[in-house]
Amino acid sequence: MNWRRIAIFLGLNVLVSAATTLIVLNTWDAGRAASRPMPTLMPTVAGAVLPPGTASPPTAPTATTAAPPTETPGQRAYVVQPGDTLSSIARSFNVAVEDIQAANNLVNTDLLSIGQTLIIPASGSIPATAAALAAATSTATPVRPRPVSTATLTVTLTSGGEAFVTIKEIINTGNLADEAVVIANLGDRVNLAGWSIADGEGNKFTFPDLTLLANAEVKVHTTSGANTATDLYWGQTVARWGARGTVAYLRDPQSKLIGTYRVP
Repeated sequence: MNWRRIAIFLGLNVLVSAATTLIVLNTWDAGRAASRPMPTLMPTVAGAVLPPGTASPPTAPTATTAAPPTETPGQRAYVVQPGDTLSSIARSFNVAVEDIQAANNLVNTDLLSIGQTLIIPASGSIPATAAALAAATSTATPVRPRPVSTATLTVTLTSGGEAFVTIKEIINTGNLADEAVVIANLGDRVNLAGWSIADGEGNKFTFPDLTLLANAEVKVHTTSGANTATDLYWGQTVARWGARGTVAYLRDPQSKLIGTYRVP
């Protein structure tokens, strides 16, 4: 055997050995790959990466909307307007003042707050529990029987007509020269002699003999001046309606509260 044949024989042996080694390594690696666990994906929830080992993302909370409580049958809600009184509201809904007072646990029936929600019970009925009152307050749609923003009271006249006297507004509050309470009559004419306006602190204006025609207005100025059919003067030396929350009380000659108006 010469050296050439020996070299060829050795080369063939090297190639066969290398091929055998590759086959063995591939077979071993394939076995490892088959037994190796699959890598866990790392999903994101709301932009946050879950920590390794978490099998699945946490379930996102599902928003649920609770069904609104059912309004108690026969009850309604009313939002108090500027100048409203309990008696005027009772007349508007044709229910007793005592029923509204009991339904809302009112202590001082002479003073209501603008924006306050009142429960108007069915005529002659009173809510049985505080829970029923709360449910009706939270779900009832405010009801406004008349599109007016001031307190009204029906006054029966000797002529058989009706007058709706209101405190419409207080203008230019805090300015003595221009401050005035505007009184409006939305019904038949009425004589205001003996009627009064007070601020709850002992200051009171009493109306002179003045007939207020239907749909007419009269201004009660805080300052001094000469009375006319449309302008009356209180004769005060300081403004009376400048403080926020001050309440004006309108009463008839028998001192019955007709309406209130809270300075916003």
